[in-house]
Amino acid sequence: MAVDINKELNYIRLIPGIGNYLGDAFERLTKGVNQLGNHIGADPTGVMPQPPAIQELQVKTNGTGLVHAVITDHNTIAKNLHYFVEYDTSPSFLQPHVVHLGVSRSMPPITLPGHDDNGNQQTFYFRAYSQYPGSHPGPKMSSPAGVQPGGSQMLTLLPSTGSGTAQNSGQEGGSGFGKIQIRPSSSQGKTR
Repeated sequence: MAVDINKELNYIRLIPGIGNYLGDAFERLTKGVNQLGNHIGADPTGVMPQPPAIQELQVKTNGTGLVHAVITDHNTIAKNLHYFVEYDTSPSFLQPHVVHLGVSRSMPPITLPGHDDNGNQQTFYFRAYSQYPGSHPGPKMSSPAGVQPGGSQMLTLLPSTGSGTAQNSGQEGGSGFGKIQIRPSSSQGKTR
């Protein structure tokens, strides 16, 4: 939604001597604010609608630990839509690791360990979504099946700490930039 001050501008323009100048100045400022909001993906008057769900997430591995993911999004979109991919060893995405792709729909290939610290084979599950900087995250699309990266690498990943303004617990997956404007600080991790 755009900032609209046309009603007020009509009254300002009635001020003798300077009304037209003030009206023109406020009109240019309003247009500038609205244009900036359009370009950065934010609503100057509130929160933009969340983007629609992406159509598909494809994930593949070469069997040696290298994993690649690509998003398909046929929706009508505006400039500055960002994409996120999350992966977790749980299909419930209890504490997913977040990869911010920016405006790209292709995740750079990443290496994931085929086995945990105890040598057990690991399966990673992937999902993706989009978000404008000024909106809530869009609906999440999961890949059809888990991926076993393969290879001989052994590592149990450290717990995720999430992304954006989500809590540091990493248990608020699907948050992207965040669902709230400002996250208050927590006393955890602070030293005196």
